Amino acid sequence: MRNEPQALSATSPVDTHASHAHRIVTAAALAGSAMLVGIGGLIAPPNDGQATGLYDVASSAPGRLTVEAVVLVISSILLVVGVIGAARVVRGRGRRLAWAAALFGVMGALGHVAYATFSLITIQVVDAAPDRAAAIETLDSINGDAAIGLLVMPLVVAYGLSVILLPIAFYRRRLVPLWVVGLAGVAFVLEVVAPGGVLAVLGLKYALGAAAGLALGWRITQLSNSEWRNPETIDLT
Repeated sequence: MRNEPQALSATSPVDTHASHAHRIVTAAALAGSAMLVGIGGLIAPPNDGQATGLYDVASSAPGRLTVEAVVLVISSILLVVGVIGAARVVRGRGRRLAWAAALFGVMGALGHVAYATFSLITIQVVDAAPDRAAAIETLDSINGDAAIGLLVMPLVVAYGLSVILLPIAFYRRRLVPLWVVGLAGVAFVLEVVAPGGVLAVLGLKYALGAAAGLALGWRITQLSNSEWRNPETIDLT
């Protein structure tokens, strides 16, 4: 951590401690959310998203689905704290991108909570159904609801946009080097075009996303308390 400028030595200890706590919490939330998303994705049993696949994973691995859901909810809470706190750091160039990333991050958090809720509901549907056919019919009805496509899926996509836009905003403000954007960009491309059932691809995607989140979080920890309170004074040299 950098020493506080002498000109700000009159800042009260309470303000200094609050700034330090807010900065560290923001950094930890941003990095922690990215890591937990990866952990949740690797814990989740693979499925094709269709009713039959959902039935199979809910009946064979309900514990993994439950753990994934809990991890996603925790990561979503951290994501909201992290992206809003990180966005306030970007002033001037990149400011609009940063707040767009924060908005998409909040939307993505809602999408992840919705996905986690659906996973828990799937387990209950399978447990309550009298047989496999009845469970698949119910799951197919839920899965085919227009609200899934019109509301939930855009929220899930918003998370990916947040992952790539926040590093770009930091780069435009000259807060991080271009390679951080590269990490997030490759993770985003893999999310869009790579096969979802290949464990190596999943691991690489989540590792790159987590690395980008860690890089942003680390940069935030390098700010002084005075820079955190007044982001326009951040030394970019």
